[in-house]
Amino acid sequence: MASADVGYAPMNSASSDAVLRHIQGQARYLFTAAEFAKLTGRPSESAAVSVGLSRLAKQGKIALAMKRPAKWLIVPPEHEHYGAPPVLWWLDVCMKQLGHSYYVGLLSAARHWGSGHYAIQAVQVLVEQPRAPIRVGKLMVDFTAKGGVERTPVVRVATAAAAYFVSTREATLLDLLRHQSIVGGVEAVARIAQDFSRKLTPLGIDAALNSLNQVSAAQRLGFLLERIGDKAGAARVEAWLSGKRRPFVALSQEKAVGTSQLSLRDSRWNVEFLPSDETTILETK
Repeated sequence: MASADVGYAPMNSASSDAVLRHIQGQARYLFTAAEFAKLTGRPSESAAVSVGLSRLAKQGKIALAMKRPAKWLIVPPEHEHYGAPPVLWWLDVCMKQLGHSYYVGLLSAARHWGSGHYAIQAVQVLVEQPRAPIRVGKLMVDFTAKGGVERTPVVRVATAAAAYFVSTREATLLDLLRHQSIVGGVEAVARIAQDFSRKLTPLGIDAALNSLNQVSAAQRLGFLLERIGDKAGAARVEAWLSGKRRPFVALSQEKAVGTSQLSLRDSRWNVEFLPSDETTILETK
């Protein structure tokens, strides 16, 4: 036994389980090895702490969420099949401990707002800087980097298990247009826009456009809203664009302006698109 354990009794299952109950009693599922050590009255570098954590992991009671810095998750019996509790139960605590501004976005936000056309295997989260996904059990958190995350309009969702932040419908649409390649392209964005269109608000559109402050994204959004028949939303975007210089942009970010002889141009929005893009959008109506 390491010298740090001199004078300490071996950690037994009862004491380890009591620590987990104490943490979970605070409506938390994420904890660090240092916290575990403190609650058991042992030094953080104690060999008994490592042994205790390893034993709990082998029993399926906890799972390692991150190695550096090491973070563990309590796995309730009803979630043993997944090897971890639901991501939204511990995401907010994890991001706060890492010092990251964040929000649940893209297809995960679309699903939150009731648009669930597309099944995804990971919870999509936007953060300020690129970082590797978190994989624990059968669950994954997939991160997308975005400057100005802290300025993006979000709502705080409070559940019985935890709270987390999710982008507003309007901000979600802008993010989807900017990250078409990882959400299923123009068709996916159009379907979600159809689901959102009757619930978009003028103030929500303004807040999303002001926070991003990107003319090209506004042009794509206005084009899309007009094509799906949301005249009020399109007019609000047009008002925001008034007086701003707007060079032609391609609807699909995977294509550069002027690269296809089949491209059409919309002079209201200065958006270049393929006939197939417009057909795809109209078919979602």
